Formats: sequence, structure tokens, C-alpha cells
Amino acid sequence: MPRCPTCQSEYAEDVSYCPRDGAALLPAVLEGRYRLLSPLGAGGMGVVYLAEHLGLRKSVAVKLLRGELSRDPTFARRFEQEAIAASQIGHEHIVNVTDLGRTPTGELFYVMELLEGESLGALLLREHFLPLWRAVPIVTQVCRALEAAHARGIVHRDVKPQNVMLLRRQGQADFVKVVDFGISKVMQGQPGSGLTEAGAILGTASYMAPEQAAGGTVDARADVYSLGVLTYEVCTGSLPFRGDNTFTTMLQHLEATAEPPSQRRPDLGLPPELDALVMSTLVKDPAARPTLETFRAGLEALNSGRVPLLLTPAMATGPVSALPPAAPLAAPPAVAEPLEPTVVSTRSLEPVHPRRRGGLLVGGVGALLLLGGAGLWAFTSRGPAVEPPAGPAPVVAPSPVPSVEPPKQSAPPPAPARPRLSIASRPEGATVTLGGRVLGVTPLELERPDGDAGPLRLTLKGHVPEVLEHLPEGERLDVTLKKPQSRAQPDKPRTGLKPNPF
Repeated sequence: MPRCPTCQSEYAEDVSYCPRDGAALLPAVLEGRYRLLSPLGAGGMGVVYLAEHLGLRKSVAVKLLRGELSRDPTFARRFEQEAIAASQIGHEHIVNVTDLGRTPTGELFYVMELLEGESLGALLLREHFLPLWRAVPIVTQVCRALEAAHARGIVHRDVKPQNVMLLRRQGQADFVKVVDFGISKVMQGQPGSGLTEAGAILGTASYMAPEQAAGGTVDARADVYSLGVLTYEVCTGSLPFRGDNTFTTMLQHLEATAEPPSQRRPDLGLPPELDALVMSTLVKDPAARPTLETFRAGLEALNSGRVPLLLTPAMATGPVSALPPAAPLAAPPAVAEPLEPTVVSTRSLEPVHPRRRGGLLVGGVGALLLLGGAGLWAFTSRGPAVEPPAGPAPVVAPSPVPSVEPPKQSAPPPAPARPRLSIASRPEGATVTLGGRVLGVTPLELERPDGDAGPLRLTLKGHVPEVLEHLPEGERLDVTLKKPQSRAQPDKPRTGLKPNPF
């Protein structure tokens, strides 16, 4: 019998959706071809399911737009545009969408390849930052995906780590798939679509280009800016701009000047050439930013040992000049551990990158490799001087002067691991926000937020929101969400007649 994945209630064969919470009953078959097996994750606009193509016996992912949004013309058109944009680009580093349709009750859905891996956002949540030997190949693959989209006249407009999936393909780790074209803009037409009106502000504030934050005209150069913010975060573990709220963050993108990556994290020994590349993408004037091809060439020169000269706006349309080969950066380890599969979605389902201020201590093997590759010495303190024995000094033959090694110094201690917090709700699927910032959907595991970050709120359609002003102690939080109580029936008017005792 069909079963609700949220409340586990069973219904008759002719029922498609749970009347309690609106979830699609499983298993369900769409258009006679796609059997929905289990939910993979939920976002603000829809739910992603693991499904099977009945004819091909192949596992796929199906994204289903929520019923109320499917009936809204703007959301429906944007959902269709997301599927069409991803399918038309046809690039190996962009998620492949293969079908688009509607359920018998009118909900929109599209079918895409099943991605087994984790998002770059989830990786940064765990590792905080990546060494250059790993960061550069990831960012260059994102560059190639965006170049293909721009060649098709499509601007992504929401480039961020949560929309970059990392897979293992044919023995290659960190194979990139760019997802979520839900707010993309088609530069070559569709006038009057109502999706990109002047003054509309769409995107994620922490990665938004100044012209995008101001509601101005947005083109491919906005993606260059967002990619620069992503590169900054991947290499330093922090964002170039981080306000106390969305408005102040957008204001900083409009007015403030970013601190160069090497100054934000002097402990990592980041090269000045990386500063020049990243800072060139973060200029306020879109015309002064480099093209994606120029930016990618500069990054590839860093990993190959050829570093670009000072990047200027005049280089935005020309090739990147390079110095003679320099010492290469530290090589990656010989064997890379496989990535564990996590939630698959074209919508961000991972917790938002936690708020951090200041630098982080260097920790882990990757950080030590990076320090070695940057040409830093490893120092150890010398022992105390030994007094010679009393008496006449012995006569010895002269010997060659030994080479003097530079003094050694102990490496900085690794950063202590931050405590984790697991949040579960009954029923599952509740949206978790902290101080107005969305963390994800239950069940959820993340680094324990700061105690003064604001109230924790769990919301689920058809249930009373649960608000916690302070996080409880411990590593696990279990919350039971209650149904709203039905209103009491009004008392019947008195008639003045005595009740019949019989």
C-alpha cells in the first residue's frame, strides 16, 4: 500500500498525497516510467527523490516542485527554466537533466542524473579550507562549466559552494558538477517572461556581485565575481565580506574593499599571484573584471608552476603572461580517499557555512603539505650549550667548517575540532533556522553553532513551530513537533429547558 515517507501512514491505492502533510506517497509512478523510491532531501521549493526508470532499470533523481508552487506561474516558469537551461548546456561539469513533466495532480517535476558525492559546501564545513593543490582543480572545473553556460547565453547567478557537487568519476576524485540553475538568466531573449525584471534581487547575499545586489543589469561578469568569492572562501576558509545580516552583507559588496587572501590567512603562505587573481574578480566595476578564461588560465599557471604577471583590466580579453617556471606547489597525496555519498539535489540542502571571524590555525596533513609547498622551513629548537670539561684544551687538527642549518621551529598546533550537533525531529523534514539563517532540513548534523547566534527554530508545514532561545547541552537535540489543536466548538445556546432525567 502507498505509504507517507514523513508520517508513515498508509492509504488506498488511489491516493497520491498524504492529507496530513502533503508528502507524495511512496512508491509512486510518474508518467508510467519513473518509480519514486525514497526522498533524498527537501528544499524550500521542492523535494528530490531517488527513483528508478522502469524501462531502463536505471537509478535517477527526480525533483518535484511543491504543489502550491506548481500552480504559481512565476515559480512554475522558473522551475521549467532550471530544467531547460541545464539540459541545453550539455557539459560534463553540469548536471544532466533528461526529462520534464507533470504529475496527474499537476505538480511539475524533472528527471536528472543521480549524483553520488557531496557538495563543496559540505566539504568546507568539515575541512574549513583546501590547500591549493586541491582547490585549484576544483575551481578550474567550475570555470569550465560556467564558460559553457555563458556560451549558451545563460548566467547562473547563484554560484556558491552548495551548488558545486564533488563526485568520483572513473577513478578521478573531486569531479565537479555544477547544479541549481533555478534563478539563472537567459541573456539571449525571452522578453516579457517576468523572471528578470529590472530591480529584482535574486541570489545569495554572501556571493552576490555589486550590480546584482543593487538590482541592476546582470550578465556573465556577475558569475565571475561570485566565482572569485568562492575561490576566496575555498583558499582561506572565510568569506571576503560577512555582515551581521543580509542587508549589511550586500552593502559591503557594494562599498567595502576585500582584504587580500594572503593577508586574511598569513599562516597559509598563499602566493601573491593568487591575491592578484582573486582581487581582480572582486572589483566593483564589471568591465574591469577578467574573463573566466583569463581567470582559469591564471589558476592553472599556479598549479603548473608558472605564475602570471600582475593582472590588470587590460588583460581581461587577452592571454595571461607568465614568468619562467617556478617551484611547483606541494603535490597531492598518492591515494585519495573516496567521498561518501550524501544528499543529492539541485537545491542547497547542506547547512550554511558557519560564521567565522579572524584566522584559523593550520591543522591536518593537507595544511602541512601546503606549508611545505610554499617553501617554508621546518624549525626545531636547539638544545642547551654543553660546558667543556676543566683542564687544558686538547690540540686538534683543523677541520672544515660544517654547513650551518637554519634554526628550526615547531609547526603550529592543529586547530581543535569543533563540537558537533545532531538535530532530529519527529516527524522528519523540518526546516531548521538559527537567527533567521537556514541551516538545513532534519535530520541534520553540523558543527555546533555559537551560543549567541540567535534562537533556533524548527518549522514544518501542518505543525506548530518549535523555538529554542538557547541551545541545550550535549551533542544531540531531539524535538517532537505537535499538530495544532483544533478549535473548541462554541457552547450551544441555553434553551431554559431542564434535561430529561430518563
